[in-house]
Amino acid sequence: MVNTGKPSGGCELCRKRRIKCDERKPACAYCQKKQIFCHYPKSQFEVAWRDQNQVASKAVQRRLNARDKANPDTDSSSRELVKRRTSDVPTVLPQDHENYAQAFFFTYYIVPLALSSHQRGFLGCVLPVWTRASPSSPLRPAVNAVAQALLEAWSFSDPNSSQSLARPYYLQGILAIRRHLESAEDVNDDVLLAMLMLDMYDGIQAFCGARPHESPHVKGSAAMIENRRRLPVSSKTSQGTLLGVRSRLVGDALNKKEPVPSNVLTWATNTQSSPRTPDIELEAINVEVANLQVSALGLTADTEGLNVSALELLGKAKELDIRLVAWTTIMPDEWAPTIIRDPETIPRSVRDAGLYQNHCSIHKSVWTADTLNMHCTSRIKTRLVTLACLEHLNDPVFDMTRANALTSIQDLADTICASVPYHLGDRVEPRRIDDRRVQYPCVGDNATPDVHYTMAAAYGGMLLTKRLVELLKLGPLLRPGQQQWILGQMGRIKKIYTF
Repeated sequence: MVNTGKPSGGCELCRKRRIKCDERKPACAYCQKKQIFCHYPKSQFEVAWRDQNQVASKAVQRRLNARDKANPDTDSSSRELVKRRTSDVPTVLPQDHENYAQAFFFTYYIVPLALSSHQRGFLGCVLPVWTRASPSSPLRPAVNAVAQALLEAWSFSDPNSSQSLARPYYLQGILAIRRHLESAEDVNDDVLLAMLMLDMYDGIQAFCGARPHESPHVKGSAAMIENRRRLPVSSKTSQGTLLGVRSRLVGDALNKKEPVPSNVLTWATNTQSSPRTPDIELEAINVEVANLQVSALGLTADTEGLNVSALELLGKAKELDIRLVAWTTIMPDEWAPTIIRDPETIPRSVRDAGLYQNHCSIHKSVWTADTLNMHCTSRIKTRLVTLACLEHLNDPVFDMTRANALTSIQDLADTICASVPYHLGDRVEPRRIDDRRVQYPCVGDNATPDVHYTMAAAYGGMLLTKRLVELLKLGPLLRPGQQQWILGQMGRIKKIYTF
């Protein structure tokens, strides 16, 4: 076959075997004849996604073999030295890696999110701000750092490595922000988004390195907002960026049992024209949940008037839990998950990979699933405060309240566990980010939406990890065997994302 320089439009198997493909869909003639699965790349970007290292290595090895055949007296030590050098072909080739990484990031992480009806956080603001950002904007190197780190991770190259191409962009982003602040210019959306992207880079590093995610850039964003002169925040993008910073601050406070900075509450005046979505309403409640956790930490066994303090916290925890339950009445009907209780309707491979108590939930999107899991986590935190107060009160009159709190915690933990198959499907090992052979649970004969293959792979593991870590903290409050099951799923995530 003559190579015209244009990627073949044939199926993967025909291209791999280097045979002519008739490009019929859904299955070409060769695959039909062999009765095997026929998979076509969905875009030219996917066609270009090939392992060029193996091709390059084979070409180099052929040249070395030809040279050795022509010069049989070549010293063996020098041949071994050349062999070691040629085997160090980088996983991601350096030619035009910046544009390639950007294409990967926007194709698989940003565009599907922009097309989604449910957006949460700051990522939905990246694309419009990126298109307007100047070449000297701090957002440029910050996005490049995230894009390169993700591309390296999906290429099975460690972004934490000293040879990572993402690290220089990260440092350039920090330097660009520092220069912007020194110039005394106002803090625009691109600067705030650059800070959030640097925080996302830190999150990727933490996820790949299996370590806690620190958030210095988020706190730096909060300080920048306080010094922002361009008020009020009027555009949709500016409000989305501001809400993205607030979301990260609140989530960080919840996870670390720290108080939410008091100035965050005043930001609501700058986003009054922004729609009061269920996400924003839940976040407003979570501000109080985070501060309630901090108050509960102040309970001590030898403080006079302790019972009054514990009773006050108990009443506040009950009030917040009632508000969290009421929150489910304002969320859209389409957010309600579908529960599949018949295990026989769930693909066997999904059941074998990880199914807790023979049922699972199916959601509108991974972001909707994570919002509902965050809601469950917040309710668990209010119930834990309730148990802490009851432990200090030590009054039999509250025995029923204690039993209800324990039952509620167990039910909420089961709800989060039921979402695992929706996030991970039947994956138990590393696969391509857009692999359509992954099976997910579905409702009846409905097929898995195309966007879910990408979104679940791109975001599912990281989102689910945060919720499972919270469940592990419950320890003996979970039913026997559940903690071990969760640990097994955490190990499964580590195998899937072997970065």
